[in-house]
Amino acid sequence: MKETMRQTTTTGSLAEEGWEKIVFSEALKSDVEALFFDVCNYLLVLVKDDSRFDESAQRRLREAVKDRDAVAAERHLQTITLELNAKDRKLLGKLYDLGTRPMRLMSGMRLFFNPQIQQIVERFFDHSEAPSILVRPFNGETLHVFPPGEENYRYNLPVHQDFPYLLQSEKQLTFWLNLTDNLNGEAGGVRIYPRTHKLGLPKTTKNAFGHYEVAIEHYPDFDQSDHVESASGMFELYAIDSLTWHSSVPSISKDSTRLTYIFRVSDIGTPDRIPYGADRSHPQGKRFEDLYPELYIEPATR
Repeated sequence: MKETMRQTTTTGSLAEEGWEKIVFSEALKSDVEALFFDVCNYLLVLVKDDSRFDESAQRRLREAVKDRDAVAAERHLQTITLELNAKDRKLLGKLYDLGTRPMRLMSGMRLFFNPQIQQIVERFFDHSEAPSILVRPFNGETLHVFPPGEENYRYNLPVHQDFPYLLQSEKQLTFWLNLTDNLNGEAGGVRIYPRTHKLGLPKTTKNAFGHYEVAIEHYPDFDQSDHVESASGMFELYAIDSLTWHSSVPSISKDSTRLTYIFRVSDIGTPDRIPYGADRSHPQGKRFEDLYPELYIEPATR
């Protein structure tokens, strides 16, 4: 059963709360649907002519995509992803690869230039003092694929801030887009801790799976029960300050895969810019623990 906790009831404000939920314009809804249908079509490519997979589910998904029926398409997408997870997890991983570092679908890239997204970006990156130089950060795009099962819990992140993963600039904006129906939270989601962006860079460590997490024991005033949790509806979109603390909500569903697309914008015109960010394929790429030893706590010393 989902835990019952006190949740912040505001609709959000990037400046004050460090997050906000985005109400879709028709143009944004159209762009999100275009991405979703491209994901569906790619899924059909992955299983095409493979006798291991149920042809009837593929046929129904093709028909739903042709009819631009997102609700029906999502239902059949679930059938195919569950089958992939059971029979060929590596093949399912290609769906993750398609939308991750970088997003390869043009429909996914188009979201960056949607007028409503651009308005939010312009509001977040204040140009009054110095011009912003806006880029897509390394590690900035991820198409998360969370199948059901406790064995996948290790991919869920603890309370963390995005900056240690991204570096490059402390001024970054994250867009969190839910592409599936998460069954009233049973399939997981995101939990946001309002106003934590005002704390700046926190003391940070790593968990047993090597994921960065905030060393919350150093913040006695931090109240984990004061949070905002994604409503888990299909095509749900949040804008989140990348300094805002948040965590994954694990899936307890037995028969649903969660697809979430995350994309980000970074300002490299700021004085704190870290060239190449977290791109360690470049000789100047860095890690958070190398750049901020005063903030990093080795797990063994906690």
